[in-house]
Amino acid sequence: EGDWVVNNRDPNGFIVEDSKLLVMQSGSGWDKNWFALKRPLPDGDWDAVIRFNGEFKTGDDYLLLTLRTDGENYLTGIIYIERHNVGGGYINLNNVLVSNGKKTVYTTVIFDDWDNKTEFDLWSNSFAKSKKPYELGLHKRGRDYHFSLVGWNDKGKKFQYETEKLSSLRLPGKELAIVAGARREGKGQMQITIDSIEITRVSE
Repeated sequence: EGDWVVNNRDPNGFIVEDSKLLVMQSGSGWDKNWFALKRPLPDGDWDAVIRFNGEFKTGDDYLLLTLRTDGENYLTGIIYIERHNVGGGYINLNNVLVSNGKKTVYTTVIFDDWDNKTEFDLWSNSFAKSKKPYELGLHKRGRDYHFSLVGWNDKGKKFQYETEKLSSLRLPGKELAIVAGARREGKGQMQITIDSIEITRVSE
C-alpha cells in the first residue's frame, strides 16, 4: 500500500504485521513477490538500506535489493546462501549489473566452509540468532554503485562486507525492489522479516 506495490503477487508468501514485512517461501525461483517502491529515488548520491533478520533453511536461499527496468537492464545486490548436501557451503554478496543483456558480476565471499572461514557460522543459522537486524545496503556515489552487508556473528562481533563498485552512465534501473525467496523445492522453508528500508540522500 502507499509507496509500495507487490508485483507477481503470491498472498500466501508474505504478510505485514506490526509495521514489519514477513516473507516465507519454500521454493519458487525468482519470480514471486517483488516489493517495488513507487516513489522516485533522490537526485545525486544516496544510500538505500534494508534492515532484516531471517532463517535461511532450504540450502538455496537469497535476499536481493535491485534497481530494475526489465530482465535485460538492472543492478542487483544479492545475498546468496547455499548449503552442500555433503557438508559445507557458502554465503556470497554479489554486485550484478546487466545492461542490454550483458552481465558484469563482482562476488564478495562472506563465508566459505571449504576455506575454513569461521567468522560466520552457516550451520547454526546466524541470521536467525542475531538479536540485532542485519543491514543490506545499496550505495550510489556519482556513477558508481556498490552493496554492503553489516551484521553480527554468533559471538556478537560486528562485521561488514562490501562489494567492488560497478559503474553506469545512467541510473541502471527505473524501480527499486526487494525480493526474498528459496529456489530449492521441498528442502525446508526460508523466512525473513524486514524491519525497515531507509533511503538517505548523501552529501559529501
